Amino acid sequence: MLVVRQKFGLCVAAGIVISSILSSCSETKYTQCEQIFQIAHQVNSEAEIIKSIDSLADEIPQEMKSWLEAADLMEQAAQQIQALQINNVQLIKYQTGLANIYQIYSQATYDAVQAKESKNINALISARDRANTAGEIQQKLVREINSYCLDK
Repeated sequence: MLVVRQKFGLCVAAGIVISSILSSCSETKYTQCEQIFQIAHQVNSEAEIIKSIDSLADEIPQEMKSWLEAADLMEQAAQQIQALQINNVQLIKYQTGLANIYQIYSQATYDAVQAKESKNINALISARDRANTAGEIQQKLVREINSYCLDK
């Protein structure tokens, strides 16, 4: 009976250790996901202006300044995402993908402003197309991140 109790006690102790290790792994994954979510949410709330890149042709100078501020915001978001200390292999892929998307948005916005100022319609269309493509990639990537991060 004493041997059974000792084995049971060892099994329980091993189970607790394994549980702690697994929960700390998921906590790390969860914490890293939260860091990515916070930056992405901040960018989405502050940069709604980017969604209408094809309406630049009618923008007034003050709104053009807003576009430049949005481009700066996207560049800063790319840097913030890249600076995160992520150690989960899958999250590193998502981190890199989001940083690239934010850089594409930023550059497309800068290019759109420049195209508007120089009245280069082809460059404006190109910038809009790059922003639209980045938006499609971002939507897919965000769905993947949500699925991965919410999977227990």
